[in-house]
Amino acid sequence: MSQSSVAVKSEEVKKPIQILRQRRGGVSKQLTALVREQTKLRKQLTKALEDSPKTVPEVSRITDIPTHKVFWYLMGMKKYGTVVEGEEREGYFEYALKKEKE
Repeated sequence: MSQSSVAVKSEEVKKPIQILRQRRGGVSKQLTALVREQTKLRKQLTKALEDSPKTVPEVSRITDIPTHKVFWYLMGMKKYGTVVEGEEREGYFEYALKKEKE
């Protein structure tokens, strides 16, 4: 076997992710729309919490997002360290953006 045929064969080998994408036909429009919506909601929540800590109902009023969605996303953001839970006020915990270390 010559070196040129070895080089050609190694270029023809596809990575598993390439094979999967080819078989599945790429990312569905539905999944793309879902990711865009999630990103939009996280940005709205982040913007609402920029100036001061707020409770779930306060964030819901500011963003016009239903409270169950606000709570769901805040819990996800808390899990991944974007948001921290603060003091309890009027039966609700306050949530604030986690401050980055400088």
